[in-house]
Amino acid sequence: MRLSLLPKKSEFFVLFEQHAQNAVEAAEALAKLLGDFTDVENKVRDIHAIEHHGDKLNHEIVRHLNETFVTPLDREDIVGLASRIDDITDVCYDVSELVLLFKVTSIRPPAVRQSKVLVTAASEVLSMLKNLEGLKNLEPHWIKIHTLENEGDQVWREAVAELFAGSGDAIEIIKWKDIYSLVETAIDRCEDVANIVETIMVKHS
Repeated sequence: MRLSLLPKKSEFFVLFEQHAQNAVEAAEALAKLLGDFTDVENKVRDIHAIEHHGDKLNHEIVRHLNETFVTPLDREDIVGLASRIDDITDVCYDVSELVLLFKVTSIRPPAVRQSKVLVTAASEVLSMLKNLEGLKNLEPHWIKIHTLENEGDQVWREAVAELFAGSGDAIEIIKWKDIYSLVETAIDRCEDVANIVETIMVKHS
């Protein structure tokens, strides 16, 4: 394998932006599925295609890392960012698959609210990563992401409490608790990206 002695800064940061943009598209596609529960199988296929593209971007980042001798960020941070961004997209697809697997016929309102928080958090991740190369104006973005994660937690708690407060079917309760928890996981992965960026800032300050 031929190693480059010069850092490929632009390639890493461009790929991070593309990866984050793909995650935003996955979140938006999931929100579209949950907000307009029609043509479900085609919408799930669309999310799967986005997830597959995310895997390719993740592999491309790792390939560049293996071919670059001097990197603009610590290797573990590059791997961590790529992996956590990929997780956002993966979990969006997992939610859509669960909706199919559970044969859901209608969407509960809290899931729609969660998906809107997720879209906003993923968009904030993208905005943050656009500033990563210059290491400037990052803090407002990670603060916003932490706030959104707290908002997501609150929506999740209220949604689960509502499930168990009613006298609904036990199987439906289990299904929806799993769906709510997965959407919350996607929001958590956005916060994971923010945490890695915070760590990068500490290292470079």
